Amino acid sequence: MERHGLVYDGFPSFEEIREANGRPSAERLAKGPVAVCECVQQIPCNPCEGSCMKGCIHVGKPITNTPRIDFDRCVGCGLCAAACSGLAIFIINMAYSETEATVTFPFEYLPLPEVGSRVQALSRAGEYVCMGEVVRIQDIPKNDHTVLVTVAVPGEFADDVRTMKRAGAPLLPASPRAAEGKESLPDDVLVCRCEEVTAGEIRRAVRRYGAGTVTEVKRRVRAGMGLCQGRSCSKLTMKILAEETGKRPDELEPTTSRPPIRPVTFGELAKGGRMDE
Repeated sequence: MERHGLVYDGFPSFEEIREANGRPSAERLAKGPVAVCECVQQIPCNPCEGSCMKGCIHVGKPITNTPRIDFDRCVGCGLCAAACSGLAIFIINMAYSETEATVTFPFEYLPLPEVGSRVQALSRAGEYVCMGEVVRIQDIPKNDHTVLVTVAVPGEFADDVRTMKRAGAPLLPASPRAAEGKESLPDDVLVCRCEEVTAGEIRRAVRRYGAGTVTEVKRRVRAGMGLCQGRSCSKLTMKILAEETGKRPDELEPTTSRPPIRPVTFGELAKGGRMDE
């Protein structure tokens, strides 16, 4: 059976998003800008909750809950999108015009596009969806100057567009695997967000340093050593290893998992025991 989702594809499926974060109704989407969250991992993170001036976002306790947005109260201001360290919140405006919608997303690359410029709009997988026009650039000083880019696209693509092709980025030399069309991710795509390790860095760990397992990649470039403990990037790392070595994923040695597998509090570890115990 073919499987899809974050751990298999590197990006969440619609089913995962709906289950973890909910989705605004068609009636709410038609009223104007609204935030949509695509944070499906249960990791200890809640800056979005405190950033909302309307109190529309709820994470609560435990902190590993996935965020839920009160779509009826949300005004689509974008503060949560700028505050999200995982770049997992977007602002959708289906009421932009009769034929177009806008998608607002955090963008952390230079050079920034200019308002009015035409750009290639990309999907969650980083694949081309359609051409779009940049209609707004917002610099949010309180969130380390995270920039929000708003792009107008045909309305039918509003659910698909989540970023844009970086303008003026130098292209890395294509690997033999890329020439054969077998590379699943471009070299500049972040695989491990916690440690900011790209697919290209993982490939170099394999080609230059002989890394042949997920654990060996971890030791060389720190992929999987961040806060989420490799719960998503280990699968992507194994996929890249399979591409580079020509092996099937089930032929590769998996990473060594050591408890605790999920982040836990000291209180949970102590289980109510006395300090001297």
